[in-house]
Amino acid sequence: MIGLLRNDDAYGHISTPYDLLISKEDYLNNIPKTLFGICDFNGKDAADLGAGTGRLTTLVASLAHSVVAVDSAADMLRKTASKLTDLGLTNWRAVVSDYRRLPLDDRSVDVVMAGWSICYAGSSNNPGWQEDIRQVMREIDRVLRPNGTVIILETLGTGQETPMPPEYLLPYYQALEGPYGFQHTAIRTDYRFDSAEQAEQLCRDFFGDEAGDRIQQEGSAIVPECTGVWWRTKNGEPIV
Repeated sequence: MIGLLRNDDAYGHISTPYDLLISKEDYLNNIPKTLFGICDFNGKDAADLGAGTGRLTTLVASLAHSVVAVDSAADMLRKTASKLTDLGLTNWRAVVSDYRRLPLDDRSVDVVMAGWSICYAGSSNNPGWQEDIRQVMREIDRVLRPNGTVIILETLGTGQETPMPPEYLLPYYQALEGPYGFQHTAIRTDYRFDSAEQAEQLCRDFFGDEAGDRIQQEGSAIVPECTGVWWRTKNGEPIV
């Protein structure tokens, strides 16, 4: 089912090309290998923060007891809802929400995932990033059950064969590995596009002209990418 979806959505014009972009990502399937290596989703109640068009939600929904997809953009969640419906699943709901105030009950989920989303609050370009991250972590801690797991995925560089985290996200990443106590690994999530032309156009649209120019020069339908994965199990101590 789907609830709390707004119609005043500023992301409607990009949800379709964005969904096409991520459908080409991680053609070697390292994301599901990593997620399922960290956590057993079978029979668990899960939440996906920043669900977007459902790339993580749809990976785990058929295994989980339930999953709630949370995003600030209703149009993105409509695509998630459509995908889950097409899979014949009914164990889900989608809600529009700010991650700092989750519409979830205390200790209501076993797994919290957040893919490429908390970074918008954690950017050092945001003067209040430290407090915003603290609020997000408190909410994650609040909704997780004892022994629950939180898994965060963020960029370490599109078009890069080795991890090259953006400078504006380094303080956030350091906070995850420092005071917030997360473990960390890096994986390759390379794109495989239908053509070099598609690779150039989509990457230019979403990652900027510098990336588009580089991909155009290389002329390849394969675009390397590195992704960071941070995880922590709630072991009785608060995350913050």
